[in-house]
Amino acid sequence: MATQIKNQNEMNFWLLYRLVLDSTRVLRAKFDSFIPPGTALRTWLPGDKDLKKAKLSETQIRLMKKYSSSEKFDVSMLISLLRHFCLKADENNPLWDETDNSKLPTSLYDDIANMVRIRNLRNQVCAFSLHSDILSPSL
Repeated sequence: MATQIKNQNEMNFWLLYRLVLDSTRVLRAKFDSFIPPGTALRTWLPGDKDLKKAKLSETQIRLMKKYSSSEKFDVSMLISLLRHFCLKADENNPLWDETDNSKLPTSLYDDIANMVRIRNLRNQVCAFSLHSDILSPSL
């Protein structure tokens, strides 16, 4: 049974909800195409120096060493791993550094452009939630 969306705020909520759920699933599938689930990530792991260069936190590095699947990885971690290790040939592609989706060509639909769009949208949502009193209204 389909739910009727009553107003623009509800529509925005559902769009953001889908962004969070679907983008993580898409990024995980891309990562898993390089490192299949069940592969001992410890055997695949680059050295700690390379992991730090990829700007992974100590918590993220521990997470990689603990699990044999990407199931617990968040969007930031998946994008960093894809950029620095799985898509290494494209690591220096200038698209990775673009933080404004309006500056990405609308006709560009390659993997990197789409991952950058996901990252930028997720960052905007996080920045909004941190600086908004919608989530923590003042009394």
